[in-house]
Amino acid sequence: MVKIAVLPSNHRRILAVTARTVEETVDELEPLLRARGIKKLTYAVIPNFSEPMREKLLAGMTALRKANEELVNAFDLPRSQLSEDQVVSAALVNLWTILVDSTAKGTKGYGHLPPDTATKLDEHVGRLLSIIDELT
Repeated sequence: MVKIAVLPSNHRRILAVTARTVEETVDELEPLLRARGIKKLTYAVIPNFSEPMREKLLAGMTALRKANEELVNAFDLPRSQLSEDQVVSAALVNLWTILVDSTAKGTKGYGHLPPDTATKLDEHVGRLLSIIDELT
């Protein structure tokens, strides 16, 4: 494909982030639409689209993916390249931070917990933190 125009580096970087967001959103929505709902331990997505609407949305995901590819190619947008260890480490650090904020001490701004409840909460959160510590 022929490039439409040469963009300044700042524009290329921000458009690369935009294109990545489009790609990640399509990557998230396509499996959801194909699965016709999701039921996990902590959340569920209830299918409520008619088949014609589901087909329209899936076709739209394909069109978004194609148009996004054309944008990336037309402006020669850079590809973000991360190693597995960078991705996993960042996700685990983020998870660790959320878990620390979920201890009895971390949640005290939401109100007082009885001591026995606080202890049980800290035991459960502590187990999760221990697993993350073993992985990092």
